[in-house]
Amino acid sequence: MSKKTAAQRDAERRAEARRRARLQAQGRGPEDEQDEVEAAPERRPSISLMQRLFPPAAPLAGKPDPMAGFTYTGRFRPVASSLWLIPRNLFAGVAMGILWAGAYILVDQSGRSLVGTIASFVSFGALVAAGWIGWQRPWLYGLVAAIIGYALYAPYFALATAPRLPAPWSVSMTASYLTTNGLVQIAIGALAGFYGGYLRRRIADPATRQTATARRRR
Repeated sequence: MSKKTAAQRDAERRAEARRRARLQAQGRGPEDEQDEVEAAPERRPSISLMQRLFPPAAPLAGKPDPMAGFTYTGRFRPVASSLWLIPRNLFAGVAMGILWAGAYILVDQSGRSLVGTIASFVSFGALVAAGWIGWQRPWLYGLVAAIIGYALYAPYFALATAPRLPAPWSVSMTASYLTTNGLVQIAIGALAGFYGGYLRRRIADPATRQTATARRRR
């Protein structure tokens, strides 16, 4: 470690003298100087990637408690509450699931044509809409819509599409494809449903509307 030169030590003494003179002029003592050093600005808490992608959104205003009337308190409460909620908004789960199945079958029939592209957007939009409509638990209704939709699509694929595939396509390959693709579509359904519910809350949030209005006025 290098030693300080005489010039550096002299500069530090002059800086210290100026600092003490400034404190004395303000009527403050050495203890105030210590407080000033210790009062460092607080660091802002770090924000995770999920918080950046999905900033907190307030619950929907004017909606009743979705769990009102549910009294089960056992160890399987999360599962029981989901089964209790599903029939209370059948349109979100069942109707959007049927729409998803119809659109996904059209994607299978039309391939990469314009009709197939539009049908692909409709199929994903149906899962987002399930979460939008199913405000009680958006991800759940997206999940239900995907399960119901895929339950309708799977027989179509096994009976209509798989037999037309070139050899050596087999029954085991059909089962493997339906299982793998089904798990993917169900996961997409839950995520899309979550996004639909989140998007609805963000749009309805007064703070979001005020921020959008302020941006338009600039």
